[in-house]
Amino acid sequence: MKLIPLPAETVGLTDYTHKVIIDYTDLVALGAAANGTIQIFPSTGTFPAGMCCQKVALNLIEAFDFSDAGIDSLLIEVGDGGSTARLCAQTQLAKDGSEVLFFSEVKTYAYLVADAIDAKFTVADGGSPLLSETTSGKVEIYLRMVDLNDLEVVA
Repeated sequence: MKLIPLPAETVGLTDYTHKVIIDYTDLVALGAAANGTIQIFPSTGTFPAGMCCQKVALNLIEAFDFSDAGIDSLLIEVGDGGSTARLCAQTQLAKDGSEVLFFSEVKTYAYLVADAIDAKFTVADGGSPLLSETTSGKVEIYLRMVDLNDLEVVA
């Protein structure tokens, strides 16, 4: 997983502040399980109370595929410690499913306590579906994060 703060020019054009890149190797690293979670913002630790996620978008660069040809579902949801789908409901990423190439949602949520944003992946169908069977795929997640604490200094 790679977390990239976007440059001011890009923020000005798109209104997104961060780009997260997740490829199939990140899912393989989750191991022999049907679902797993990757913390995407911040990449480690937590952000402070007062952070606000204003919108989320997905760009499916390459649909995910698996060594088990029967696996036809890989769902992603983006959320936090309180709700795994707070920012993005389950969205299909599998090559053999009805993959969603683009997704965007304006779902503003201000955090009252320190937290982190996570992407949860769930694989289904096939013989015994495991995330470790992922052989290809790449998704980009875009976030608009605002620190409301920064506004306290504005008089």
